[in-house]
Amino acid sequence: MEERRNSRNVMKKRRRRILSSLKAVFVILFLGWTAFPLYWLVITALKPDTEIVTYPPTLIPLHITLIHFSNSMWGGPGISNAAIQGIKASVIVAGSSTVLSLIIGLFAAFSIVRFRTGGGNLSFWIISQRFLPAIIFITPLFLIYKTLGLFDSYQGLILAYFLFNIPFAVLILMGFLQQTTVEMEESAMVDGCSRLGAFLRITVQLIIPGLVVTGLFCFLFAWNEYLMAYSLDAVHVVTLAMIIPRFRSAHDVLYGEISACAVYSVLPAVVLALALQRYIVRGLTFGTLKG
Repeated sequence: MEERRNSRNVMKKRRRRILSSLKAVFVILFLGWTAFPLYWLVITALKPDTEIVTYPPTLIPLHITLIHFSNSMWGGPGISNAAIQGIKASVIVAGSSTVLSLIIGLFAAFSIVRFRTGGGNLSFWIISQRFLPAIIFITPLFLIYKTLGLFDSYQGLILAYFLFNIPFAVLILMGFLQQTTVEMEESAMVDGCSRLGAFLRITVQLIIPGLVVTGLFCFLFAWNEYLMAYSLDAVHVVTLAMIIPRFRSAHDVLYGEISACAVYSVLPAVVLALALQRYIVRGLTFGTLKG
């Protein structure tokens, strides 16, 4: 009996080792598959022009140069576009629309969850606004903006991104608010807080991870969006997503500058994800922990 038990234990350990090895191999292959495009983007930006077009392509740069990052950021010989202009516009537009989406979305979600505003229909109507693709609204927005003087302006693009982010923000924040209890707010109100003070001091503090996650997704949507920026802006407001396709001419495509500019567009997502990792993990698991 003991020999059988020992043999079974040995077989179980072997199976666990095999499964763990297979999981490790799968994770490594998956990471390689997903990370390779980013790696190729970076090494293309670091290669000189002569090495970019060599065949077969080199997986490791033979020579490293930073000229593409300099040219794409500040402009260079024969390059009239500069990523610094797009970065400035993207930061203003994405940051402003994200702040507005969080503020309005937070109070809208609080009103729906706590006071049942609109019954069961308002929340569904808000969520349904994301069912339609953005391209449907381009022509009406273009005509409205031309009439109101919002075309090719920061205010117009911020408003457009806000309108598309607000349903997402309300939906996500409603889920976080539903995990909190109203008793804590009522206790604070008994101690002298107003309804707004209890909400800001108690509930908002509890859902900070949710606010961070929601703000991150709203910011990345506005940062990477191209269709509305291309349709609603022309000269004065040029976001980073619009700058990238401009590094080409009728006779040449500046692959190095395009790759360097694309690296600039990826950096905020990487930096914010690393800086806010603690809040993101808590936010994504908030509902599970409460449930």
